[in-house]
Amino acid sequence: MSSQPVDHPRSRTGWTILRLVLVIEVVGGAILLWNVFQAFLAAGDEPLGARVSLLLAVLISWAWIAITLWGALALRASWVRGSAITLHVLMLAAATGVLQGILGEAILLGWALLALALVGFLGAVLARPVAPVHTAGEGAGEGA
Repeated sequence: MSSQPVDHPRSRTGWTILRLVLVIEVVGGAILLWNVFQAFLAAGDEPLGARVSLLLAVLISWAWIAITLWGALALRASWVRGSAITLHVLMLAAATGVLQGILGEAILLGWALLALALVGFLGAVLARPVAPVHTAGEGAGEGA
């Protein structure tokens, strides 16, 4: 990790950007989850396995983003950066698929996903986690 302190203005800006992007993604993901759930109930003639797998994929993805947001808001832990970077790399791939027409025909959605992915990735890279506090007796017997 670099020598940049956690309370550096660049790090604070990174956390602010990351939190804002994650809030947008949680709200958008909740809307998507609601639409997928309604489609799940309405599509009675589709195979049940395909419907369940799509619903679970969206639910797990949304939960992952929500847990990352919770970590960014409450803890500013190091795992939040790794999770956010991974999320936004995957979102970049999804945006590319949407823009190429592989995942749908919504070009505006593809550009929005691309913008969120890039801004979220930048925020995660700029944010510095809070270093854990170690007590004097902690780790005394390790490695011996």
